[in-house]
Amino acid sequence: MADTPPVVLVHGLASSSEHGWRSSGWVDLLQEAGREVILVDLPGHGGSRRDTDPAAYPDVAAEVAEAFAGRGPVDAVGFSAGAHLLLECAVRGLVPFQRLALLGIGPRLLDYRPAERPTFTPGADDGTNILVRMINGLARRAGNDIDAVLAFARRPIRQLTAADMAAVTCEVLLVTGERDEAGSPEELAALLPKATGRTIEGADHYSVQANTRAMNAVLDFLGV
Repeated sequence: MADTPPVVLVHGLASSSEHGWRSSGWVDLLQEAGREVILVDLPGHGGSRRDTDPAAYPDVAAEVAEAFAGRGPVDAVGFSAGAHLLLECAVRGLVPFQRLALLGIGPRLLDYRPAERPTFTPGADDGTNILVRMINGLARRAGNDIDAVLAFARRPIRQLTAADMAAVTCEVLLVTGERDEAGSPEELAALLPKATGRTIEGADHYSVQANTRAMNAVLDFLGV
């Protein structure tokens, strides 16, 4: 529709646009409603460049913003790492947003510790580490290179603060599963000028992206 902005979709760690958004139905639902969809593969994922040195990813937020720069105010939906990066884009004013729907993030992102990054050997899986098994399995299903995914995860990351949130002036919807360790979306929403938080009962971090209640909340927010 000519009077509605495109919708940018940014996936999470070890996934891809095709795996995270198209296979779960997001792309079809948005396009059937007449919305243009812009799929952004994070560096080290999907069809993007696949460097295996963390130093090769000095400013991922700027790369994400470049994928839709010049399109005017857009609506955007991000999951997990993608949500964090879209929030950073908004904080830094890299691109204009009309509405932001951010899934799988909460107040814990303001207390990020580098020690919490993945530290396992790429591809190594002795069957005992659930994080290794989950990320390896997700990367394989999405057709990713685990070495590039791990380098992305270990890249230099800008720490966002509670004070940064005041710079985000667009409308924001935060959606998080009740079993997600990211924390309460309502708590993070209270720090943003125009934000609402929604907790999805029974969902965890990895299931919320394909949860129909979460999808309905986001589509309603976008006016779809």
